[in-house]
Amino acid sequence: MRPDRGRFGWGFRLAALWLVLVAGAALAADLLPLPHYDATLAGEPNAGPSPSHPFGTDALGRDMLSRVVHGARVSLGVGLGAVALGLLIGGPLGLLAGYRRGLADRVIMTANDILLAFPALVFALAVVAFAGAGVRNVLIVLGLLGAPAWVRLIRGATLTFAQREFVTAARALGARGGTVMRREIAPNVAPPAASYAFVIMAVVVVAEGSLAFLGLSVRPPTPTWGGMINEGRSTLDTSAHVVLVPSVVMFLTVLAFNLVGDRLQEVTGHRRSGLEPVRAGRRPARSALRDAPVQDDPVRDGPPPLLEAVDVRTAFPTPRGLVRAVDGVSFTLERGRTLAIVGESGSGKSMLIRSVLGLLPDAGVERSGRVRLAGRDLDGADPEEMRTVLGTRMATVFQDPMTALNPVRSIGAQVTEPLRVHLGMGRGEARARAEELLASVGIPEPRRVLRGHPHQLSGGMRQRITIAMALSCDPEVLFADEPTTALDVTVQKQIMALLHRQRDERDMAMVLVSHDLAVVADRADDVIVMYAGRVVERGPAAAVLGAPRMRYTEALLRAAPDLAAPAHTRLEVIDGRPPDLAAPPSGCRFHPRCPFARDRCAAEEPPLASDGTTGRAYACWYPADEPRTAQMEGSVPHGG
Repeated sequence: MRPDRGRFGWGFRLAALWLVLVAGAALAADLLPLPHYDATLAGEPNAGPSPSHPFGTDALGRDMLSRVVHGARVSLGVGLGAVALGLLIGGPLGLLAGYRRGLADRVIMTANDILLAFPALVFALAVVAFAGAGVRNVLIVLGLLGAPAWVRLIRGATLTFAQREFVTAARALGARGGTVMRREIAPNVAPPAASYAFVIMAVVVVAEGSLAFLGLSVRPPTPTWGGMINEGRSTLDTSAHVVLVPSVVMFLTVLAFNLVGDRLQEVTGHRRSGLEPVRAGRRPARSALRDAPVQDDPVRDGPPPLLEAVDVRTAFPTPRGLVRAVDGVSFTLERGRTLAIVGESGSGKSMLIRSVLGLLPDAGVERSGRVRLAGRDLDGADPEEMRTVLGTRMATVFQDPMTALNPVRSIGAQVTEPLRVHLGMGRGEARARAEELLASVGIPEPRRVLRGHPHQLSGGMRQRITIAMALSCDPEVLFADEPTTALDVTVQKQIMALLHRQRDERDMAMVLVSHDLAVVADRADDVIVMYAGRVVERGPAAAVLGAPRMRYTEALLRAAPDLAAPAHTRLEVIDGRPPDLAAPPSGCRFHPRCPFARDRCAAEEPPLASDGTTGRAYACWYPADEPRTAQMEGSVPHGG
């Protein structure tokens, strides 16, 4: 979306106008009707401003305006070159440190901090004095000195985007790290980098002027602003304009660069917080959860299930202790079936599917357990092996389609990328296949939509795009993480019907994370109920939602709004709040909120017990024994 011009203000416009004027004069210096910058006695020596010499003349009678204009070539040329060199070196290093983190981050940032410890101007003086004065040497030195600042800026911006949903979505499609950095993160880092370039230009102009003042920049007779200030010192008492003219021009130019850069930073919305992430290893740790050993694999006859998770555990070390976001979750999923995961926000639903997919944050995560896909052990697979699974055999639809799609790339580029990467299609073939995919998910005029960008589409259309991307390589398992939360009621039903139809047509399995119990009742075959990172009840959807045994499941169903109830019916709520996962309560984690809790609930943790007949299991010492007599259509309210 184009920013509102009124947001820039008159200061920005004046600063931009001044920079355009200076840059235009520098580029057209040889074409302007001005005396040669080194032509002596072009006017009376040390003469003040006049119609023939608007900026006056210096001690040798040279025209000051011509010298200022030609001096702008040096200052702006060195500034542009130094900024480009610093960005060329610091940009990739910042991207690598911010995206990879771990060892790469520590090595790069340690070296960066060492370079920042040197006084920049003193270091520049020493290098230029040793290597010799000249534009090339000054440009290289100032560019190298600016690289550490670029590393910090790009790293900070990369950290902002590295965990965004559209980056996770690209990883879920199997994109390599280099591809993610180049296509997903770099375009989003470009706006803050562009605004920062103006600030760096201001610094470089001052630094070049300082070196020129000391005689370590361009050699005479080529004029520079700093050199002109130095030459005019001897006549400061009698001809102040010789010093004031280049000083004022340099001051206004530096001020303009800072004003433009600062306002562009406001418009792009990038501000560094100063909060540094925990520096940890690249891969999630597996040995830290030694107090929770992996359970023995179940013994079964016949072929393995399509997807199997055994005792999956994921934890995050924090200053307050270990937060166990997923704590010993196991399940199996067969082809052609939908497994729904329900529970309050913060119960570990989304973290569970990210653990299964291997899309956990890279810094400071501890994980254990086993995940198998059609008998293939995915646990411990390296990134290259996971690329053969993510996007091809397992795919994901995320909650918010606006953040799951890259805002600066076209729809066509994003939909065709997995086709070209995983299936090896050419540009034309991938484009044709993308049109078929968009048509299959109910998008009209797919050719026109492929040329557009995410912000040009509605929420329902964007969600259909993410579904098309997820289905592009015919996955065997589709993970849908609250795919209808950001949509209105009508579009929710359309999206769920679309997912269900695609599951049947493609004979795949689906894992559905949802808060909407009506959707779960309509679409799910099996249900897992999670609370505080653990499974508290699981089984066939009709049995679990029709006759819950675990008191938490019963409370969830009672808290769901019933549109068929009389007007002004008071909504039931679950008293209290979910537990603090850094310090969970003893015994049953739900007991502080459970009206049926007894002493045993606070003292002993109930196991996830199976009834052995219907495939149901629940963790409750005092379960609800009486089945609900209402039918499914009446027991689970249908609504948004």
